[in-house]
Parts: sequence; C-alpha cells; structure tokens
Amino acid sequence: MSFVIRTALLVLALVTPAGSFAQDTQTFESTDGSYSFQYPHGFTLSHMFADGTGDVTGVTASSMENGDVLISFLGPRDPGDIADVTGENRRAIVDEFTKAIAVLPSIKLKSSAMTTMLGQPAVDMVFTNKRFKSVAINRYVFTVRDGKAYNFECIYREDKAEQFAPACDLAVSTVSLRGAGASSAGDASAAGACTELELNRRTGEVAELTSSMLMKDPSPAMIARVKTAHDAAMAIDARAGSMPSEQDCNDVDAIIETLE
Repeated sequence: MSFVIRTALLVLALVTPAGSFAQDTQTFESTDGSYSFQYPHGFTLSHMFADGTGDVTGVTASSMENGDVLISFLGPRDPGDIADVTGENRRAIVDEFTKAIAVLPSIKLKSSAMTTMLGQPAVDMVFTNKRFKSVAINRYVFTVRDGKAYNFECIYREDKAEQFAPACDLAVSTVSLRGAGASSAGDASAAGACTELELNRRTGEVAELTSSMLMKDPSPAMIARVKTAHDAAMAIDARAGSMPSEQDCNDVDAIIETLE
C-alpha cells in the first residue's frame, strides 16, 4: 500500500467514528454473468417474487424497520432516440423518465444531476413517492454505452437516505460489464491500456483528493461522501487484482470526476 493511501486512511480514521468507516463490500454477479457491482454487507439477494423464488434481480435490505430497500441494474436495452448522454440532452432524458415514472400525482421529480457510470456520462434522477405517512425515494441512474441503454434503480425511504443512498452510489460507481458488453468505452490511460501501475496511480489520486477534502471539511456529510468514494475505489482495486482491465481504470476515473 502506498504512502499516500496510508496517509489518507489515517486521516479518515482520525475524523470518522470508530467502526463507521470500515464497511466490507460484497460482489453481486448477475445470473447470466453479464455484469457485476459492489454492495455493502447488510444486503441480501433480491428475487423476482416476494416469497424468495424466481430469478435474482438485485440486492435488498428491506425490513419492517427499513421499509423497501432495493438496488437493481437494468439493461442492455434499445435507447431509442438517445444516442448518448450529455449535459445538453439531460433535460430530454429527465422528461422521458418523468413521463414513465411520475404516473401518479403522489410521484414527483425531486432532482437530477450529471454523474458517471460504466465510464460514460450518466443522469442521476431522484423521484419522491408519498406513501401514506412515509415518502419513498425512487432513484434512477441512466447512461448509454456502445449503443445500449443501462440504468440502476434504487429504492429506499426518504428518511433513510443517509443510510442507503451510499449503497446506491457504491453500486453505480463499481458496476462492470462482462463478456460482449465490456468493450472499451474510453481511454484508460495515455498509452491506451490499464496496467496495475496505472490503476494504483488512480486509486492514489482518490486517496489524495479525499484526504484533502476531509482536511477542509470534516463534517458528517463530507465523511459520508469520502467514505463512499473510498469504498468504491478499494472495491475496484480488489476486483482488478494484478490484472486490471480498461473498465477498472475507467471506473476509478469516474470516481475521481465526482470528487473534483
């Protein structure tokens, strides 16, 4: 482990309450092996049917105390008229999702923002759905890669967002396509290849950025943001091992973009 990463971890340990930073992650593998993503402990596999039968569709932390908590990755599918995702067509994408999602007066668009997923620009959309005394968050992160549309769907209660939104962030930042869907979507380095050295350089940059951010702002919100970025970068590093792929470098680059 490099000196930079050790220093960043020391800073995090000093400003983070004991036990709240170290969060082991697990890897979700789709049934057909076409994609994977990281998710925190405390989640279990989610099945198509409520009785636990049917195909595995994602992960869940639903309970009487938590309410509905689901994370699912959808795609590939035909993107229709959306050839790619940019800041310029963000509004059009949000409008399309709003038409499809906000079919009841109780469902409202709360926010939308640009982010990165699968090494591509993506739109992160948050809808609220008022259900009796509680409000549910339905969050969709959408992108287009190699002519195919993909999106995450994350569901959790609004009053549980601080607890479960980071799990959605982690899944989005670590999702990786396998097989035919894993073709290159961008330059992983100046040489066009993602080596172990290149990946280490990128994870070191994440450590430097998060350390600097915490030095300037050690608030709970910043700690949570830094924790999400750190967990995602470490999960990618563990996934890559000694043979990183271009997707691994792209995914860490996406994390860096969210921090800059």
